Amino acid sequence: MDVQRLTRTAARLFGDLGPAGALTVRELPDGLGICVWQTGVRGGGTIFVGCDETVLFVGSATGFDAGLAAFRQGRRTPAERFRSEP
Repeated sequence: MDVQRLTRTAARLFGDLGPAGALTVRELPDGLGICVWQTGVRGGGTIFVGCDETVLFVGSATGFDAGLAAFRQGRRTPAERFRSEP
């Protein structure tokens, strides 16, 4: 698993959402991918990134275990949902 490549994917998506801060990265169990969140940002969210670079964004109210369960079940967030409207 290329953690740096997956982290770049998450960083780009966080950048699409707004000003990006420092990121914290956690590898997911069973080589599923990574979980990334912005350090020191209240009310943000978490992006789960699979090895195939598909992603799931979950809001800060969703705990890690619930987000991981949804990711394992195949829920994904379409890339266009990260882009801000012109």
